[in-house]
Amino acid sequence: MHLRKRLIPVITLALAVPTIAAFPIASHVQAASQQARIKGKVAFLFSDFTTSARWQFDKQFFIKDLKKLDPGVQVVVYDAKAAQTNQQNQAKSALTAGANLIIDVPVDSAQAASIIRAAHANKPRVPVIAYDRLITGAYEDAYASFDGASVGVQQGNFLKAHVAKGGTIVSIAGSPTDNNAHLFYNGAMSVLKPLFDSHYYKLGYDKFTPDWNDATAQQEMASALNQLNNKVNGVLVANDGMAGGVITALQAQKLAGKIPVTGQDATAAGIQQICLGNQSMTIYKPVIKLAQRAANIADKFLHHKVFKSAVKTQTGAGGTPSAIIPVITVTKANLAATVIKDGYVAKSAVPQCHL
Repeated sequence: MHLRKRLIPVITLALAVPTIAAFPIASHVQAASQQARIKGKVAFLFSDFTTSARWQFDKQFFIKDLKKLDPGVQVVVYDAKAAQTNQQNQAKSALTAGANLIIDVPVDSAQAASIIRAAHANKPRVPVIAYDRLITGAYEDAYASFDGASVGVQQGNFLKAHVAKGGTIVSIAGSPTDNNAHLFYNGAMSVLKPLFDSHYYKLGYDKFTPDWNDATAQQEMASALNQLNNKVNGVLVANDGMAGGVITALQAQKLAGKIPVTGQDATAAGIQQICLGNQSMTIYKPVIKLAQRAANIADKFLHHKVFKSAVKTQTGAGGTPSAIIPVITVTKANLAATVIKDGYVAKSAVPQCHL
């Protein structure tokens, strides 16, 4: 602006036109140059890459989105292999290596609070984004996730619509150390518990599954079938991986495809089971939207800005500004218009669906 004020009095109108036209171009080049000069490291701490196939999508989409915003920033990915102790050590290593930002999918939502405290005590202070799973007992700088309660509500509503009065329902919930597992469970129970209390349904078996382990879920379902003499009319399963284990147990008793089974994550394996008729539904969480939102929040922190949101999530240490993405129920009827259309699952990955 100072340059234009100095030149305008001494140039002709004809010369003023190209000068004005050139100014935005120079600004654009300068902005691009400033963007390219932004350096730094983002440590992305994943709980694991085995309990759900979706984590690979989160990783790929986030790296792609952040690269568009800050091409000079390096994203270092860590895999805790479902052990919180590993993640604590990885966070420490990331801070020692000069990470400017930590994004954490915690294994244990409570124990991960120590990661936040260490990052905030670092010199300089390093902000922390809780990704997908809330970290409790400490104040993370931002929380980016899906509507966890809605996941359970939609699963519960599906069972309510597909299990007849007097039916027995088995619940196979997620890891007890994962805050999300409790959100999913509580959401489902907000629909189903009144029906259990009124004896409209019977809750025949109710277990949380350490580490979201598929094999453990299979064992739990086998135990439930044994205890209930195979008299089961619906299964509330927290995610697709464990649903696969549950289906294996049902197949052993020739019950697969005969009773509703819920899921979550819209994995290719889960969609295949839906097309085969063994799994009834899954919850699609548009990871591409979550990763993009997280990249935008990360960009703010990398520019030494603060993320603000009218949406706050209570962590036990205050209300954390949050970005919450809606979720979608997927059945055989709408999978082509949702996960296939979005490219989340390729047609070639689900040949059983005959799309």
